[in-house]
Amino acid sequence: MGAENQLPEEAGILWGMRMAEFGYRPVPLYNALPFAISDKLETPTSRPISTVHVEPILGAVVRESSTLHKLKLPLNSPPAFLLDSDRRIAKTDIVPGVFDNRSVCFTTDFPSAAFLIEHGVNSVVVVQETATFAPDLLPVLIAWQQGGIKVFRKLYQDTEPPAAVVVQKPSFLSRIWFRLSVALGFHRGELGAFGEIVPASSG
Repeated sequence: MGAENQLPEEAGILWGMRMAEFGYRPVPLYNALPFAISDKLETPTSRPISTVHVEPILGAVVRESSTLHKLKLPLNSPPAFLLDSDRRIAKTDIVPGVFDNRSVCFTTDFPSAAFLIEHGVNSVVVVQETATFAPDLLPVLIAWQQGGIKVFRKLYQDTEPPAAVVVQKPSFLSRIWFRLSVALGFHRGELGAFGEIVPASSG
């Protein structure tokens, strides 16, 4: 069984480390830059405000990397994919001068159902704070489901065991609207990752 969590900021990394103690290999899937690469030598207080708080995630990755190394997980450990549940949510107004690093995940960020099944993963548990799957995660889960992967959902703070779910495909209009909102509203910067200073309006 594989696992996938959608928790905010460093909570996802800490959850991944708990899973590592049970033999799962954390796989961070964060598509956003914490700040503009050109500002890497600047102090945090002098950098532009970010729409999504990615720096706590980066700090947790650095802190926990040595602990993960000591666990010496086998190469065939089942994966625990880590996502930021706040990746699409701006924590500040998106105005000129702000570093907009909202992001989404894609099906190409994950292994295919065939690959997972070939390596012994026949089901996946999605751990998150709410019952609703994020719109960018839906295509991933649907593709896995169609490929023979069973999908379970576990609410992070709930003591109940994971529950099997059938992921429903969103309507055509919902899919088009989401794609347009990402293509026209999100900013990509250096290296193709999500994150760019919002430019001043030319009008």
